[in-house]
Order: sequence, then structure tokens, then C-alpha cells
Amino acid sequence: MLGIEFRIPEMDFEGQKLAEILQYVILGVFGIAGFIWGYICESFQQTFYVVAAGSLVASLVVMPPWPIFRKNSLPFHPAEKPEKKVTLGKGKASKKKN
Repeated sequence: MLGIEFRIPEMDFEGQKLAEILQYVILGVFGIAGFIWGYICESFQQTFYVVAAGSLVASLVVMPPWPIFRKNSLPFHPAEKPEKKVTLGKGKASKKKN
């Protein structure tokens, strides 16, 4: 449309691995911190708030394709033109009658 091309950048394989590790670390740290904070406050609601905040932080860090996740992109091969098949013979296979 109007000659404008919008392309969403994608993560590479190494970026996906890094994003997965970051997600586990962030959720683990916030989970432990939430447990400790909830234990101190004696409130499961406070634990839930800290873990929910950790989920939000992990989503904001991991989900967008930040440039740190796109450092090792793979080069794509150019598209090949399909070759036309050449058939020899009558074209249609004849059926044998018994």
C-alpha cells in the first residue's frame, strides 16, 4: 500500500535462547522475592503482586525483538526458479484390460 513496506524484525536462534534464559531468571528472582516479601507481610496477596510484576517485567524484556536478540541472524539463500518437468511418452498412462 502506497509503496510502504512494514517488516517486523525477528529474533534469531541465539536470541531465542537468551530470551528463554532471561525469562527463567527474571521469573525465578521475582518468585523468590515475592515469597520472601509475602512471608514477611504474612499476605499471599503481596506475593501475588510481586510475582505478577515479575511476569510483566519478563514480558517487556523478552517479548519485543530487541536488537540484543538479533545479533546472529542467518543469511537466507536466494529463491530458485522452479524447473519445468519434461515428460516423455504418450502423456497418459494406458490401463491394461484383463
